[in-house]
Amino acid sequence: MNKTKNPIIEYAVLFCGGKGSRLGSIGKKKNKSLILVHNKPIIFYIISKLLKSNINKIIFPLGYKGGHVKKYVQKQFSNHIDKFIFVNTGVNSEISERLVKIKKYFSKDKIVLLVNGDTIFDFNLLNFAKSHITSKKKISLASFSPKIDLGFILMKNNKPLKFKKSVFISEFKNKKFELDAYSGCVIFNTSILKNFKFKLKEDFETKLYNHYLKSNDINVYKIKNKTCFPIDNVKNLIYANKNLILKN
Repeated sequence: MNKTKNPIIEYAVLFCGGKGSRLGSIGKKKNKSLILVHNKPIIFYIISKLLKSNINKIIFPLGYKGGHVKKYVQKQFSNHIDKFIFVNTGVNSEISERLVKIKKYFSKDKIVLLVNGDTIFDFNLLNFAKSHITSKKKISLASFSPKIDLGFILMKNNKPLKFKKSVFISEFKNKKFELDAYSGCVIFNTSILKNFKFKLKEDFETKLYNHYLKSNDINVYKIKNKTCFPIDNVKNLIYANKNLILKN
């Protein structure tokens, strides 16, 4: 009997171009993804996880202090240079603008994973990809139990209804909804990026996800008993260095 092969994620896009404005003086000195957690940059843990997940190409849309990111990655992961694509996408570009500038590197009908450069995670990406393929939905979002103010996936009867950003949990306190936090990790087919029309300055995630929620084409993969921790302010950085148990 033949063994089922793990689904291959053809591309990972690692967003590492934003400014760490909520990290104060630390964010001014360094690109946010290069800030240290247990003496290693956040991006180290992300790339290490991606490389272990059988991903063919990792695309870096560079922005704020992008040269520092490229230099670090090329030096630290010199044995994997052939897997990396670095694209200068502008210091002040929105996610939508960065995606427009990199989509020419995508082949048709391939699985692409988008991840944020400020989030440390250790859940199984191949299981995430399997969930996406099995669901037969257009888009799969990875969610986790909410602890802080992030982008949220509004759920009812285990069905995703709406995607919103900057929502406090208390807003839904008296409503009969489940509330999952968006991890920043999403999987879809490259054809979506090539075909979906959106304005460059609008919020790419809110526009895209709510569009496909209307047709019930969103799958939500719940991260359970694994680390998923965004570091977008000083408080989170301090917590991560004190409490996260990370594997190099």
